[in-house]
Amino acid sequence: MNQYVDVHCHIIHDQFTGEEDDVTHRAQLAGLEYCVVNGLEPVSNRAVLELCSRHPNTLLPALGIYPLDACAHVIDTDNWNHPFVPPTKFDVDTEIDWIDQMCSVTDTATSKKIVVAIGECGLDAYYTTQSAELDEQERVLRKLIHVAIKHDLPLILHTRKAELRTFEILQEMNVTKADFHCFCGKTKLGKRIAEAGYYLSIPSVIARSESFRALVKVVPLSQLLTETDSPYQGPIKDVRNEPNTVPIGIKVIAEVKGITEMEAMMAIRTNFRRLMDR
Repeated sequence: MNQYVDVHCHIIHDQFTGEEDDVTHRAQLAGLEYCVVNGLEPVSNRAVLELCSRHPNTLLPALGIYPLDACAHVIDTDNWNHPFVPPTKFDVDTEIDWIDQMCSVTDTATSKKIVVAIGECGLDAYYTTQSAELDEQERVLRKLIHVAIKHDLPLILHTRKAELRTFEILQEMNVTKADFHCFCGKTKLGKRIAEAGYYLSIPSVIARSESFRALVKVVPLSQLLTETDSPYQGPIKDVRNEPNTVPIGIKVIAEVKGITEMEAMMAIRTNFRRLMDR
């Protein structure tokens, strides 16, 4: 029986509009046992809960605030020069309070929490470089860490160009459960993160990425997870990614580690169970 897992995907992305159920079905056919669907801000957080409620045996909700959304209200939109519109402003602290409330809700059938993780959240020093933006991202991350610790939930972290700072904050706040999603920092830092007991999730783009292969080579199998970051980070360039590509990532991880695909899949499934209690 296949037990693939996708710890980080965005099936509620605009690229999947109207296809969410079909994408989920294709994931099931590919052997995905669980897909964690990550929220980014108020609209997507609620869409995540609604979609996951339709597929409770496969889709698991994670609620979060993406770094750019976290600092939307302090971004200087007049000087925004990125190839996408700036994020919409909203009351960040009200959303954190709502996430906190949702983390207390349990499934009456299983008595387990419905929300399995806090994420996507973290820091981004690639698109945001002003001190006011970065300071607000850190403030929001710290508040979300408090929510995660309160409910004994893991964090799913975005750390682009801020990998070390994120790691430092986790250590300072005594976080024990976290996944560095799509880690693109230095391999040496990735090894330190794993040694601290955190996980690193590897997207299926590893099929065409030497940097992810190098990371997998040095990080113990016990600290690896699989993800797709759908619709991004796919094995074929410029083709929309879906959770059903996880087996491609597993195949490459197995090759790098010199083990069978079954061994890689089962080890990562064990890691997922340890982190997500599923």
